[in-house]
Amino acid sequence: MNRMIWILVVVLAIVAIWQFSASRAAYRKLNTLNEYVQFLFFHSQVYEDHRAKFLSFVSENSNMSVSDQAMASYRAIEDIAVKLGGEVLISNVKSRGSGGDSK
Repeated sequence: MNRMIWILVVVLAIVAIWQFSASRAAYRKLNTLNEYVQFLFFHSQVYEDHRAKFLSFVSENSNMSVSDQAMASYRAIEDIAVKLGGEVLISNVKSRGSGGDSK
């Protein structure tokens, strides 16, 4: 009986650690996407460039089903955000700090 309790405790600890790491990874991804969107708001030239490339990507994949297009679009945006992760965050901090209307 004592051995069964220890096995249960170990299994529950492994599940808790796995859940924590999965939620932390999801939070990081969501935060990166959020920072990327903010970066695009503050940098209109980069926005126009990324918009043109994204529309080109969508037109190239127009033969896919709607759900496949949606998933491919999401993956493309996510890849861009992850690749620009550190630079986007630094640029946002700089932009916020150099604003002319600081209170």
